[in-house]
Amino acid sequence: MKFESSDTLKEKVISHLKKRERIIEEEVKFVFSPYRISPIGAHIDHQGGPVLGMTIDAYTILAYIPINESKVRIYSTNYPGVVEFNLDKIGAPSKKDWGRYPRGAATSLYNHRKIKNGFVGALTGSLPSAGLSSSASVGLAYLLAFAICNELKLSPKEFVELDRQIENDYLGLQNGILDQSTIVYGKRDHLVEIDTVNSKVVVLKKPDNSEDFQLLIAYSGLTRELTDSGFNKRVEECKKASMLLGMMSNIKSANQFSDIPADTYKKHINKLPKELKKRADHYFSEVERVKMGIKAWQKGDWNDFGDIMNESNRSSLVNYESGSDELKALQEIISNTNGVYGSRFSGGGYGGCVVGFVSEKLGENEIETIKSRYLNLYPQAKDTAAFFIASTDDGLRNL
Repeated sequence: MKFESSDTLKEKVISHLKKRERIIEEEVKFVFSPYRISPIGAHIDHQGGPVLGMTIDAYTILAYIPINESKVRIYSTNYPGVVEFNLDKIGAPSKKDWGRYPRGAATSLYNHRKIKNGFVGALTGSLPSAGLSSSASVGLAYLLAFAICNELKLSPKEFVELDRQIENDYLGLQNGILDQSTIVYGKRDHLVEIDTVNSKVVVLKKPDNSEDFQLLIAYSGLTRELTDSGFNKRVEECKKASMLLGMMSNIKSANQFSDIPADTYKKHINKLPKELKKRADHYFSEVERVKMGIKAWQKGDWNDFGDIMNESNRSSLVNYESGSDELKALQEIISNTNGVYGSRFSGGGYGGCVVGFVSEKLGENEIETIKSRYLNLYPQAKDTAAFFIASTDDGLRNL
């Protein structure tokens, strides 16, 4: 099963808007903001670790009409109601309100450039709240629309930083810049390498002589709100562990794992409390897996790349202690399916998706077997679980 095509999503969102507003269709502009996966580099971007990402052919699509007023009015095909606010009176976020993302985008951009023009629009998403960074995708879509309405040319780094402000400062989620950077810099048939300390990005092309691959997106049927999960707690544990390692080695400014040299970690790791030791073990081993993953990608060795994904997922379970019973079962089923090179949890890892890096020959029969085995274990997910074959795609863009 494929995700709905971009053309289908465009038709859906423009139809939704036309039913609610009197518009001239030729005046409608579109933002495409893809979802992302991270095959290797789990849970370390908020600690300054290197990470890998890809953009896929699942999207947030925003249809909008610029207006010469400071008003914003937005509808969604995924959520009920309408969101309305003025740019000079945006308001505070609410966890239960899908309007927190356009408000967050308006807040971060208003503080950056004092925007004055809003828009009327409608939004649709392929699979929101599933661990594919739909939140960063949505935030970036709004940022790009606001920038165009106000004739602002923002650099890729500005988009990444402004979306980071939405997530960290406005919404209170302590994640890093993996999601935003992948979506901004993403490119079809490429792997995005992100140095989260200095925001350096390298886009690595798939080797010309390598076999094609597919991406299996297996949605467990469990949505998750990261601010309510164990996500922020894990981030705090990582910071505490890095500070303790810093104190042991007289590194006074240490407040994340990237501040700690690998030799210092090896020397003092057994002095940490058990839980904090696990968090450090995950970070430093995942950094090495990212390095090995880049080498496997550049060689086109998909078996090796998949094995590294599996090891990443194992460390996420054992050392980072993320995951749910449903995700664990789903990942195990996928990893034992012929044609699957490797798989791991996607997103925060407390709900959402398992992503498989799979052979181009993996077909509907194998996917139906995975689905059947999973739903035999968790029949309560039969109305919400979904399984897709995805491809890589280009990043954030305006059409």
